[in-house]
Amino acid sequence: MDRFELTQLLIQKVDEYAKGKEDGSNLSLEDFILHLKSERPLDSYKNTLLVEHAYPEEQRVHHRPNNIERIISQHLLILYRYIKFYSKHVFVDSKIRSVEDFGIIMTVLQHNQISKSDLIKRNIIEKSSGIEIINRLIKQGLLFQKDNPNDNRSQLIFLSDAGRMEVFKLFEKMETLGYIATGELSEAQKYQLADILKQLDTFHFANYTNKKLKDLKDYLPKK
Repeated sequence: MDRFELTQLLIQKVDEYAKGKEDGSNLSLEDFILHLKSERPLDSYKNTLLVEHAYPEEQRVHHRPNNIERIISQHLLILYRYIKFYSKHVFVDSKIRSVEDFGIIMTVLQHNQISKSDLIKRNIIEKSSGIEIINRLIKQGLLFQKDNPNDNRSQLIFLSDAGRMEVFKLFEKMETLGYIATGELSEAQKYQLADILKQLDTFHFANYTNKKLKDLKDYLPKK
């Protein structure tokens, strides 16, 4: 394809993009690039691990056509598992054993003192698992608790000097983990990803804190 043919193809793609917009006078290069990407076959977005270990389609007992939402969910889940895999190297010589432990201790560090229930909620952990982690960290001497003077039904959690020293030792390794997690993305791509993730965070935080939502379908975005 020469320059003239490529220009003709681009004009055709721009025309298709403009016809698909309600307001043909409100176009942008960024939106056009996203439009081009949306024309890629869905299989090209699939997770590498799932593609490498996929059964041939004829051998699949229950096969459902893919969609972009499921692909994104799979990527988010598997990326989290990749980070968990790398994090083993962060905690290998530490009393802090996991990303969950680190998150609990960092939350206490940032708040100085915090109720046990609020600590669990802020780390988005099931109550039973959160209590188990906190009690283990208390037993290890990294955290300690006192009765809440404002609520005799709850305890306040504090960071011990040993816990403070332990978490400070991990800061450099956690920063390295962050560089590994973002892979070979450019600086501009990192900010673009951070913007998208912030949009998702805003949506999910509203869902997570809305006590009126009970059924799975209640959590769907309102479009």
